[in-house]
Amino acid sequence: MERVLADVLRDQRNLGNKGNGGWKRSALNAAATMLSTSFNVNVTSDNVKNRIKLWRSWYGIVSGILGQSGFDWDGTKHMIT
Repeated sequence: MERVLADVLRDQRNLGNKGNGGWKRSALNAAATMLSTSFNVNVTSDNVKNRIKLWRSWYGIVSGILGQSGFDWDGTKHMIT
């Protein structure tokens, strides 16, 4: 589900549905619709918005760890080492 959301958001960005202020409502709605139909679950644009917030939080944590001495990203294992 995460991959599909990332792909939809990438496509929406390429269509110009992300500005400096964030994602346009149409992009969030398109992502919610795609996830709902692809996985037969009820996903709203608010669910998508909250997932994006969570991704930002995770990115901040990982970025902070990688900024410290002795930590690196293992591209093969897709994890911090």
